[in-house]
Amino acid sequence: MDEQEVMEQMLNRDPFMTSIGIKTKILEEGKAESTLDLEGRHMRLGNIANGGVICSMIDMAGGSAVLSTTRKNQVTTDLHVNFLSPLVKSPARAVGQVIRKGRNICVAKVEVFDGDGKLCSYGTGSWFILNE
Repeated sequence: MDEQEVMEQMLNRDPFMTSIGIKTKILEEGKAESTLDLEGRHMRLGNIANGGVICSMIDMAGGSAVLSTTRKNQVTTDLHVNFLSPLVKSPARAVGQVIRKGRNICVAKVEVFDGDGKLCSYGTGSWFILNE
């Protein structure tokens, strides 16, 4: 098993993300993708994906992209999300990419698409690298 597979197994055992149903894979160094098959438990009134679910996808995709470059645990310090259009069609897909890697802080951008490939949300965030 290579290092990328080890990281993916670790990410996909995260208790919170597992409870939601988010699955993550590393696409390449600095880039990760989180996917979610939308179910009733993910939706709000009007059969639209809940904003917290979308934020969790953005956090996971961005943090995983950071992990792929640092190989160290990290925590989110800032997350900004723009909801562009309702996310209603499954599967939802969030693609995160590191745009700035520093010694202690990394910044990533994340785009969230619906099942038709339509851009529904856009986020940016910062992650603090834990040098344990």
